[in-house]
Amino acid sequence: MTRWKLSLRLLSITRRVLAPLALSIAARIVFLLIGIGLFALGGWAVASLATGTSAWSIPFIIACAVSLSLLKGAARYLEQFAGHFVAFHSLAMLRNYFYDQLEPQAPAGTDRLDSGDIMNRVTKDIDRVEVFFAHTLAPVTTAFIVPVLTVVWMGSVVSWTTAVVLAPFLLTVGVVIPFLGSGLTARAARELREARGAIAAHVTDSVQGVREVLAFGAQGRREAEMDQIEARIDASLGTQGRWIALRRGLNQAAVGIGIVTVAMVAGSGVHAGTLTLPQAGLAIGIALGAFGPVLAVEEFAADLDQAFASAARVFAITDRAPVVADPADPKPLTPGDIDITGVSFAYPTDETAPAPAPTVLEGVNIHIPAGTHAAIVGASGSGKSTLASLITRTWDPASGAVSIGGTNIADVSLHDLRTVVASAPQRPYLFNDTLRANLLLAAPQASEEDLERALEAVDLTDWLATEKESLDTVVGDMGERLSGGQRQRLALARALLRDAPIYVLDEATSQVDPVTEARVREGIARVAKGRTIVEIAHRISAVRDADLIIVMDAGRVVETGTYAELHACGGALAMLEARETDAQPSA
Repeated sequence: MTRWKLSLRLLSITRRVLAPLALSIAARIVFLLIGIGLFALGGWAVASLATGTSAWSIPFIIACAVSLSLLKGAARYLEQFAGHFVAFHSLAMLRNYFYDQLEPQAPAGTDRLDSGDIMNRVTKDIDRVEVFFAHTLAPVTTAFIVPVLTVVWMGSVVSWTTAVVLAPFLLTVGVVIPFLGSGLTARAARELREARGAIAAHVTDSVQGVREVLAFGAQGRREAEMDQIEARIDASLGTQGRWIALRRGLNQAAVGIGIVTVAMVAGSGVHAGTLTLPQAGLAIGIALGAFGPVLAVEEFAADLDQAFASAARVFAITDRAPVVADPADPKPLTPGDIDITGVSFAYPTDETAPAPAPTVLEGVNIHIPAGTHAAIVGASGSGKSTLASLITRTWDPASGAVSIGGTNIADVSLHDLRTVVASAPQRPYLFNDTLRANLLLAAPQASEEDLERALEAVDLTDWLATEKESLDTVVGDMGERLSGGQRQRLALARALLRDAPIYVLDEATSQVDPVTEARVREGIARVAKGRTIVEIAHRISAVRDADLIIVMDAGRVVETGTYAELHACGGALAMLEARETDAQPSA
């Protein structure tokens, strides 16, 4: 995406701040013109007073200078106030836009993204884009408007000769020099943003996995990997630094030569009698002030490279097509039987993958009557969890359909589907907040009695009674203050609070001991009585009382029936059960 397109895209997203942005630009133009006017007044006053040609007294000139300075200060205040308003609100709008665009991609699309890199894009990259609004738009606009007005002013009040002499130097400083090596610095900026995203992801992984790093003595390898990324950062910064230093050196030379040239031309005009000495002083003063706005172009040019590189990284994420999208014309969803018909599925791979992804599900047909407790069992990798993700529409099948109440869920809005289907995953995410806040995520209007009932159902009441803060206990980052079993049960309680017609439980008690698991199952059966429960089971012994057991193997359904029926026939379920028994440690 070109810089022009990126600019239009950013302005479109933040169009609500365009009015204060225009105010900031107008105030900056006034501020800069007054600044040039003060230089011009000084040059004219010195020459006029020295020759005795001025009709103005020194006190009057001082009063004019003070008045202009006060007006300049007011314009500067207005520019800064409006500019900061634009910057702060544009950042908020960009972050909201990022989240709004990312949300439809979740969870399938976001699960494949590195969390550290995502955090870097939503924080540092968007912060860097703020440069575009706060330190680029106003300066770049005024850097072209003010010099034009200045040249016209000089031509009108002094001479067009001096104006023509000044113009090329302004053009050189404001346009030519700032873009020397722009291709190389832009490429370096992109590489720098990518490397900083990589370092953020690496640090996040190292911090979150510090136990594993220490346990396996991998500190040296992790540090070596970090050094490699830092080397990329140093190389990019070096490229930018060299070009920035060159441009700034050339600018200073061009400014000096430009001012001297204007002074010489003005002096020649005085000598030739075409200019008066006050006019020459005025010309030199205007030249001294005119370079300020155009020098700003080079100052923000490097920042602009970073801003556009960051914007491109942000849009690279937001422009991804959702893996699962809302239908254009959604149908209403009525809870009822769950039908999985002719479903096949393979997880998508990277476009550069040498081979297609292996098929996870193939020709799956399942009928789950409403109000049934159905358990899906099978060996690891048999496709159990994939089925759960299709029912919750985390993914869409490659072929076939998943229907609820006779309606294909692909034709239903995701909001309606998630109202009907509540889920509890094997590895739930808990926010670094209180137990109460984590529970209310599912049901913001839930009462204290509702919370207690849900916690009682998952056998957390006794534990909660030992916590001093009770429901206001903070669970820590990702629930680190809780055990794995407690995290799972809290997620189950959160799902039960949704009071949904259908519950999908994906090995939601895999980290709970058998005795506690039995109590949890009793609680779930009590609270979810009459509801449909689709459970991905990790232990066959725990789902013997299920109304329907579905046995999967290598992505296919190989058996369905009650436990008694399947156990009696001695087929796939019996083999799984025997394997489970053999794996249990002897007393």
